Amino acid sequence: MSVQDQPTITSAYRSVGVTFESLVCNSEPFREAIRLAASAAGKDVSILLLGETGTGKNLIAQAIHNASRRHTKPFVSVNCSAIPDSLLESELFGSEKGAFTSSDKLRRGKFELADGGTLFLDEIGDMSAIAQAKVLRAFEYRQFERVGGEQTLHTDVRIIAATNRPLDSLLATGKFREDLFYRMNEFTIEVPPLRSRKPEIEPLAQRFIKECNERFGTHIKSIEPDAMKKLQAHSWPGNVRELRAVIKRASVAAPGEQIRSDDLRLSVGPTPTDEVKPDGDLSMSSVEAKHIEKVLNKTGWNKKETSGLLGISRPTLDRKITEYNLKKPD
Repeated sequence: MSVQDQPTITSAYRSVGVTFESLVCNSEPFREAIRLAASAAGKDVSILLLGETGTGKNLIAQAIHNASRRHTKPFVSVNCSAIPDSLLESELFGSEKGAFTSSDKLRRGKFELADGGTLFLDEIGDMSAIAQAKVLRAFEYRQFERVGGEQTLHTDVRIIAATNRPLDSLLATGKFREDLFYRMNEFTIEVPPLRSRKPEIEPLAQRFIKECNERFGTHIKSIEPDAMKKLQAHSWPGNVRELRAVIKRASVAAPGEQIRSDDLRLSVGPTPTDEVKPDGDLSMSSVEAKHIEKVLNKTGWNKKETSGLLGISRPTLDRKITEYNLKKPD
């Protein structure tokens, strides 16, 4: 399983130069998602990407932008879950000098910075009601005001939104505006999880090894067959982001030029005693809550280590702990 013959890759999975051709697409479910994305790229419709965290929604958004007529203009990304509600409005729309105590200069927001290009709103399910209302106005009328400002500004942006949360339940409970949902949902693409894209695990792992060799000066040439079997058998709750983190750590930890099974550190997967009983809660949220709690307990509630094992960001982990009301054991 050599990486010697692969072309040089300059961190394609972190580059704004991502294209459909640069994505690893070896499975039928992901091919279909990419086909839909490529079909929509040339039409200036808003796009909603649905899928678990770490599946590559940001990369697909970049590829859509780079295949669109807006490709010469900015691609601007904002993670709505990583920004406190109190700051999200100014992050999106900017703020005037003096709008806040510490605001000593004018600050342009994401809508303004993305003018003519694409604005990617990641984790839109975490936006507050106030932010949703302002985004809807900017969406519908292409105009907004900076925080603390009176001048109405105009912008021309294409919005691609993404979420890993069940919008149906958020709509039913009134936590997400129906009018904003229908405005964003002109074209929906479901991005499949890595566990249903097994043919992509090996080429993705090889790509991440190449990336680590270039970035960290490591000299990994291959993956031990038993280690690859272990990667293929894993359930990947953190998806591609988790795989990248696992390969990164294994590349640094490996004593030689080959990643061994012992070099892999995978998050806890289900065991035979964890099988869901027919009368149990079969919802994805219940399964996710139990899995997160298990990994937290395994790490002694070390959130940095837990988020790394799960392949999710620390703010996302904190949100899920609150959402699922998880408690640290005494």
